[in-house]
Amino acid sequence: MSERPDAMYEALARWQLRRRRGLPAGAGLELRKRLVAPAHGANAPADGGAGLDAWLRQLAGERARGRVLDLGCGFGASLLRWLAAGARAGVGISASAVQIATARQEAARQGLAARATFVHGDFTALPPGPFDVVLAIESLGHAHDLDAVLRAVRGALAPGGVLLVVDDQLLAARDSDDADVVELARRWRSPRLRSVDALGDALAAAGFTTRAEFDLTPQVPTNDERTLRARRRWLRLASLLPLPSLRLVVDAFLGGIALERLHRRRLCCYRALLAAARPSPA
Repeated sequence: MSERPDAMYEALARWQLRRRRGLPAGAGLELRKRLVAPAHGANAPADGGAGLDAWLRQLAGERARGRVLDLGCGFGASLLRWLAAGARAGVGISASAVQIATARQEAARQGLAARATFVHGDFTALPPGPFDVVLAIESLGHAHDLDAVLRAVRGALAPGGVLLVVDDQLLAARDSDDADVVELARRWRSPRLRSVDALGDALAAAGFTTRAEFDLTPQVPTNDERTLRARRRWLRLASLLPLPSLRLVVDAFLGGIALERLHRRRLCCYRALLAAARPSPA
């Protein structure tokens, strides 16, 4: 596959915008998981949209009222919620120009344009800090140079600032050669799914201390294997159509099926963590 990763993001963004025609203003602007309700009394988000953002703001505490950077901001839904809930200012960054243009329009519609900046760019070239909170919701898994990204994030954090990560991770590094892991990386033009230990090691090497971790895997919905096989057959047929942009969207969904299979097979988890930069040596 010769297409750049951002070509897939652009195709998927255009597909999502076409799909949301006729929906109320601001609806249908999220591409991430939507979680099922947590167990009663669990310290977990209510769902994968507004509930996840509200829960993450609680984890961030008073820092949630400061300046926020959203890595992989998509159409801007999360960052705009943080601003509406009281964050002073925010910057979102995405590899998709279509997503950034839409996020800017949505910020203007909500009356938040004066406090929201959206940038088309790469995670290793971050906007000027400092930031009180850096969000990375289902985005670090797409980073080809995770070490460089984490070093950039550490440099962009204000003293006492926090990094909030929510992402899929392998439970064991030995499964990195699993057929579904390989399929996911190939379809999404991304690195192979990293393990829990690999992310922890990368955070530590970049100068972070993990303060809290949460396993949200029980809230990830999955279809049965029969349904997944039927969807995969249909999508593979659709990929034969002579439409390059459609093939990119199909690849995105086939990658999603591979990830769903990994969850069904209990080879990966969906985790949230809060990390802070260790003080630099005097």
